[in-house]
Amino acid sequence: MNDAGATDERDLHGERDESAATGRAKAKRRAAAGLLALGSLLLLAGCSTPGPGHAYLYSPALGPTIRDIDPRDGDERAGVPTFVGVGEHVLGFAYDPYTDHLFIRMSPGNRVRVIDRPAGAIKREFHAPNLPPGGHDLAVRSRDRNLFFTDPTAPALFETDHNGRLEGYHRLEGLDAPAYGVAHDALRDELIVLAHKTSDRIHRFDLRGGALGQLALEVPVQGVSLGYDSAAREYFASLADGSAIGVFDAQGRLLRRLPRPAPDRETFIDVGPRSLLRLF
Repeated sequence: MNDAGATDERDLHGERDESAATGRAKAKRRAAAGLLALGSLLLLAGCSTPGPGHAYLYSPALGPTIRDIDPRDGDERAGVPTFVGVGEHVLGFAYDPYTDHLFIRMSPGNRVRVIDRPAGAIKREFHAPNLPPGGHDLAVRSRDRNLFFTDPTAPALFETDHNGRLEGYHRLEGLDAPAYGVAHDALRDELIVLAHKTSDRIHRFDLRGGALGQLALEVPVQGVSLGYDSAAREYFASLADGSAIGVFDAQGRLLRRLPRPAPDRETFIDVGPRSLLRLF
């Protein structure tokens, strides 16, 4: 009797263990299905999972390398090759956190070189045929990777898709000369512009060029390039004397100075969170 009872108890425990294991397996399958559904929603929504903030700095003084720096103190984290060759000139660049790609506007030829930052390799290169020669900065709108290029002949921006096909031409209300630095505010879906080669204010526009307001800066900056951290609401641009990259808050106050290369060479900068989930 005792042996039979012991056998029954062992069978009962075995059934419980098997039931628990089955329950755990079902829970894992449900969790995996949930993650897959979340990933599908993220893809459909066109968004990414943001990681820590980074700033990207390029100057001919640095050679053919973009420096990946900490936007808080300027400490260098890594280098990314630009593959800039003899006879090529960088007019501007932008960082897309959704894909972790750098878009570099090249001259001659109105070419855009796309660098895969993690791979440190050229992802692709395309030509924007409707752009006039020259120009200054560019910005990328991450949700659809549309690009906004400054027009060197008028106060306006060209909008193209991510392959350089023209999608719009937007005159910048209130400006009387070609714009220089340009950035995109991902939270407000607005364009931010430095209007002159040296400027003491930042202009905001809607996506069709309608004026939304201005921000006076505590000290003037070079117009060649503009970066914007939408989450921190901080603006990044070289100070007018070339001594540093200035970081400004939403009131235009100079918060801090980041090291930059030789003051007599142009310097391009963009900022953004490092994506934990890359979308293509």
